[in-house]
Amino acid sequence: MAGKTYLDVNVFVYWITDSNEFGEDATRWIKQIGENPQEYITSSLTIYETAIVIAGQIGKTLKDTGFINQLNTAFSSLINLDIIPLTAQQLIEAPILMQEYKLDFEDAIHLNSALDNNATQIVSNDKDFDRTPLTRLF
Repeated sequence: MAGKTYLDVNVFVYWITDSNEFGEDATRWIKQIGENPQEYITSSLTIYETAIVIAGQIGKTLKDTGFINQLNTAFSSLINLDIIPLTAQQLIEAPILMQEYKLDFEDAIHLNSALDNNATQIVSNDKDFDRTPLTRLF
């Protein structure tokens, strides 16, 4: 596998919530992070977005430190996952990628983060990434 593999928000949401539809696939990808020497990355934005999505699904708030600690524990357990910082430049450049690849702001930020960190693949069930230079896996 050439280049790094970027993991999208939905993989973590499906894994943590054990989604009926996608939980098994997400768990398989999470296990590969721990078992393979390949480089897996995601943005620090992913942690925040995962918290927002799951909080909305289960009726929690971002003021609930117990909930946030559980999410942080889940992410920190993924020792081979490199959580890369979100940069101001990635935010500033996102509208260019929005137009070029017909993405929403969130996906453009993730695409920019992936490309800036030498990712060639993305694990996501979001078909919008099929229009980008990344190879989508799920």
